[in-house]
Amino acid sequence: MPNPRFFYDSRLADNTPIASSTAAGNFAAANVADWRAYTMWKASVLPATLTVDSGVSKAADYALIHGHDLKSVGASVEVRGSTDNFGASDVLVASGTPATDDPYLLLFGSTSFRYWRLRFTGATPPSIPIAAVGTMLTMPDGLSQGFDPLGRKVSGRANTNENGHPLGRVVDFESWEAELLFQKIAWSFIRQTFVPAWRAHLRSTPFGFAWDTDQGATEIVVVNSGMDWDTPHYSGLVADLRLKVSGVVV
Repeated sequence: MPNPRFFYDSRLADNTPIASSTAAGNFAAANVADWRAYTMWKASVLPATLTVDSGVSKAADYALIHGHDLKSVGASVEVRGSTDNFGASDVLVASGTPATDDPYLLLFGSTSFRYWRLRFTGATPPSIPIAAVGTMLTMPDGLSQGFDPLGRKVSGRANTNENGHPLGRVVDFESWEAELLFQKIAWSFIRQTFVPAWRAHLRSTPFGFAWDTDQGATEIVVVNSGMDWDTPHYSGLVADLRLKVSGVVV
């Protein structure tokens, strides 16, 4: 079972993505990189591409498409890399066709390119709210016992008749929140890996969280971190790492 993973680093945030086409309306290519599920990019025709110049060669080992309708419209996605902006160099890194409209994750061996591209094929252009291609942060250990990956909180309005009998509920959305507890993590990992990630992204910007990319690959949630985290220590070179997260379940 893979240890939990954070998805925040993204080549699509290195520079403004360039789209091969954009549908009429508020569907700018830059929308895919803001980690907001209520903005999106949509092409006017397929095949369609999103291309970014990272400035220098940078690594990636995952691609995440979140909030999409790829299954509904029958579209597929490719991850491609290039050293010369897709002239003579055009390398297929990974590809797939989602079986559902749940979060879609592609994992591949770490590889580096200056230019990165997502290419979509099919008959109907999909809507892509969130897309990331980058290097994931894998925790060195699993979550402590008691972690609940499926618990939900419904936000909405309950309806009753004049006698108080239940008539159902208007559901606005469902949310998930949890305290992530990683026990006896090396101080070196906390200081050298987690703290830089927290300062660069996790404390201020939404990110993807996967508790298990095998059992729960479609349960990846885009979350905000809590306002604090702590590291109660043990004697020696280890400490617990506790962090709260919450997000809307799609």
